[in-house]
Amino acid sequence: TGVVIPHQNAYYTIQNQTLPDYFDATKFNLLHAGNLLAQRYPQGLLEGFRLFLETNPTAKTDARLFLLGNAIDHTTFLDDYKKRIPQLYIHNGNVPFDEVYLVQQKASANIILEAKSEISPFLPGKFPHCIEANKLILSLAPYYSETKRLLGDDYQFWSEVDDVKKIAKLIEELYQLWKKNPDNLLLNRKDLEEYLSVDYLKKIIKDLKIN
Repeated sequence: TGVVIPHQNAYYTIQNQTLPDYFDATKFNLLHAGNLLAQRYPQGLLEGFRLFLETNPTAKTDARLFLLGNAIDHTTFLDDYKKRIPQLYIHNGNVPFDEVYLVQQKASANIILEAKSEISPFLPGKFPHCIEANKLILSLAPYYSETKRLLGDDYQFWSEVDDVKKIAKLIEELYQLWKKNPDNLLLNRKDLEEYLSVDYLKKIIKDLKIN
């Protein structure tokens, strides 16, 4: 009765190339861009980041975690963490698309945070933009998730959303790679770029046998 078009890369042209004042591209910047719905509880991420800073005190000068987007269901909780972690920047509200898109491109690593569940069969809308940014993705998702399936079983930077110790460990690994050379954090997944391309979509549609 219809055709569902999957998320794709469109290679958007940014109109405003000026980075916002709160973002210093010379730092180790972890970014979660997008709405934090009620089911996307960020405590594991925030506790993992706090633990990372606690065990790597020298990182306090150059590590930053950004949460950009509406998080109305978590306002009180996030306000408490903002007071406790100076390296945490939270914008609880709408952010212009150009600004978010540019920061995604300039971040050290992008974060995809999904709901705690046994399975997450739907691909988050931000996934194509994270692939396009060509930076490593910190995937916080169920073991059975479309994000994890596409990244692959051997993808290193995945954790369940509430595994604080593993999240802290993964952030530390990303940080150490960044300290050696920021280019170590390039994703370089041509297979996923192709998977999300218009040409691949056209091929799939052409091969469909629809009566």
